[in-house]
Amino acid sequence: MKILTKNKFSFVFLLCFSQLVSSLSIVVKEEAPYIGNDLPEQGLSIKIINTAFERAGYKTNIIFETWPRTYEGGLIGIYDVIGSIWYTDEREKDFVFSAAYLFHEIKFIKRKADAYIKFNNLNDLDGLIIGTLKNYAYREDFTGSKKFIKLQQNYLIQNLLFLTQDKIDMTLGDTRKIRYEINKYMKSSMKDLEFLPNVLIKRGVHIAVSKSNPNQKEIIAKFNKALKAMKSDGTYDDILKKYND
Repeated sequence: MKILTKNKFSFVFLLCFSQLVSSLSIVVKEEAPYIGNDLPEQGLSIKIINTAFERAGYKTNIIFETWPRTYEGGLIGIYDVIGSIWYTDEREKDFVFSAAYLFHEIKFIKRKADAYIKFNNLNDLDGLIIGTLKNYAYREDFTGSKKFIKLQQNYLIQNLLFLTQDKIDMTLGDTRKIRYEINKYMKSSMKDLEFLPNVLIKRGVHIAVSKSNPNQKEIIAKFNKALKAMKSDGTYDDILKKYND
């Protein structure tokens, strides 16, 4: 009888526990190496998000969509959370943002042989041909400058290839993204290229919950608390090290 009673108690406990664990639908756009169905544990961003929400007592369901569907679906509440988004004042009208869980550093990359190329301010770019991406959110003064030629492409890898072929002087982008593209498609070229040290743009990456979601504040508060704990106990740095290796 004692064994039966114990088993019955355990069953009731597990049933109650399962009801306490909430599930969140998290919508994201694929963007290697941060997010991708074919990446280890679906990428760096997803690893951080899943770890934080697991600590916060949530189960997560990752959904991959295009960016327009990601934004609209998060806004109208089809999905609980947008998993990767930059903060803007305009977006803040509709969403509650978490603390930044990552930072995107946008830097220039050039050929090592071109030692004369420096970047401290936009004046240093005079006369250069720089590979850029269409519809990318650069700084307004960079986008509007007439001091240099911007050669637009659809994909980062096109700019990197042009750089190795001496068709442009520099290109720029998120440093992790550039390293990933080079290692995947043109690994032998990295020895001939180098990043310039100064950052053009540094943007925090957040999760966001629509203000129409009645649990908006709770979700964000629990995520922020878990993220802070991960940084304190070394879990966060361990994740970064794993993905930076």
